[in-house]
Amino acid sequence: MSGKKYRVAIVGGAGTWGRYYLRAYDGNPDCEIVALVDRAKDRRQEFADQYGIGMVFDTVEELLARDVPDIVSAVVPVSQNYPTVVACAEAGVRVVSCEKPISAELAEADAMVDICRERGTLFGCAQAAWATAFMPEAVEWVRAGNIGRLTAAAIPGGLPTEMSGGGCVQLAAMRILTGMEVEWVEGWILPSEPGYEAPPGRPEIEADCPAYGRLGLSGGIVCEILPPRPEERVPCFVSVEGENGQVWLTNPRPVLIQGRGASSTPVFPPFFDEEHQSHPRFFERTIERLLKAFDTGEEPASSGHDFRQSLEIAIAIKQSAQDGHRRIALPLEDRSLRLYPHPYRFSGGDVAGWKSIGYDGPPGLV
Repeated sequence: MSGKKYRVAIVGGAGTWGRYYLRAYDGNPDCEIVALVDRAKDRRQEFADQYGIGMVFDTVEELLARDVPDIVSAVVPVSQNYPTVVACAEAGVRVVSCEKPISAELAEADAMVDICRERGTLFGCAQAAWATAFMPEAVEWVRAGNIGRLTAAAIPGGLPTEMSGGGCVQLAAMRILTGMEVEWVEGWILPSEPGYEAPPGRPEIEADCPAYGRLGLSGGIVCEILPPRPEERVPCFVSVEGENGQVWLTNPRPVLIQGRGASSTPVFPPFFDEEHQSHPRFFERTIERLLKAFDTGEEPASSGHDFRQSLEIAIAIKQSAQDGHRRIALPLEDRSLRLYPHPYRFSGGDVAGWKSIGYDGPPGLV
């Protein structure tokens, strides 16, 4: 017996972000990496040797036929999220996670969330709960009533490159920070960036693109997604305003304001004294959420549901823009609607090409 508390497998562990999951799990004394799944056989063996992983497989089905880990982190192309997550849920994996966006198709996202809930599998997606430094602490600070009842929200920099692939994190973070669902959408779009296109034979409306608009939230407030400004980077990720203050999520730490008018002042809660976000710590916090879900039986913060909702909002923004910016109510009736991310996100670097999104080539050890 190893004495480890959590038995973990990483699917796609020889990929760009999969290697960071490997390092984070390897560095946690309570975790044992029991298997690495990746079709890139040469790279995966190098990674397996680095971390002393005894079992390697081509597919998640081969893994699950041999062993059912406690936790599976799938760091795979978007097109593989659905089969991987569903296979883990049906096999009885207690906690499974995947990366963003959850899917290109709303019906697939629905099925992933529903099947995991039916099977009792706790489903996490991406890192929206840790999108900026101290975000979990800032969310709790807001929810504790430190700026009173929320009156407005914003995504000040808009969704400048993509809604599905990158903007989904901002949409999920906005929902997490406000604790509210989106009830309606009014959308505007800009031309797709070079390299962003729908697969052959699919309509242009399914291609990801920059966007902005207005979201009506369940708390009776509106989130303004401002038009992107390509010439400058807006540092604020998401902001909220309350009856007694404001919060801007930004790096290296959020800006927290209490009070109104002349009496308003920045505040510095004790959690600012903690170690701030760094790249390795980012993934450590990610897996800590998955371990906590295993222990508590509660969905991880940054859940499959959060990213299913982000995909639906993104699709609705584009639908609204194509229909004269009319207000579209959520949930959408047509669950077959799709929004495809960049081909690299959808198919992976080994298929779409690593340079297609700016990488020099396949990842190496870290």
